[in-house]
Amino acid sequence: MMDDCETTFRRMQDYLDRMLSPEETRRVRSHLDGCGICAEEYVFEAAILRRVRRSLLEEAVPDDLFARVSAALDRVS
Repeated sequence: MMDDCETTFRRMQDYLDRMLSPEETRRVRSHLDGCGICAEEYVFEAAILRRVRRSLLEEAVPDDLFARVSAALDRVS
């Protein structure tokens, strides 16, 4: 049963990434709705994730990056 803080904390990243099953998502959301400490952690983690995503969108990527990564992967495999 996923209604304790430790279990919720372990599932937090998967919850933020929307990688949980619908039932797991419901359980985490239910716990967050009833636990202020975990809800605060969720708000903190979500804010960090938004900032990282925003930063990645702002970062310029060289035009040939995909080709270089693909070539490097081909050499390894």
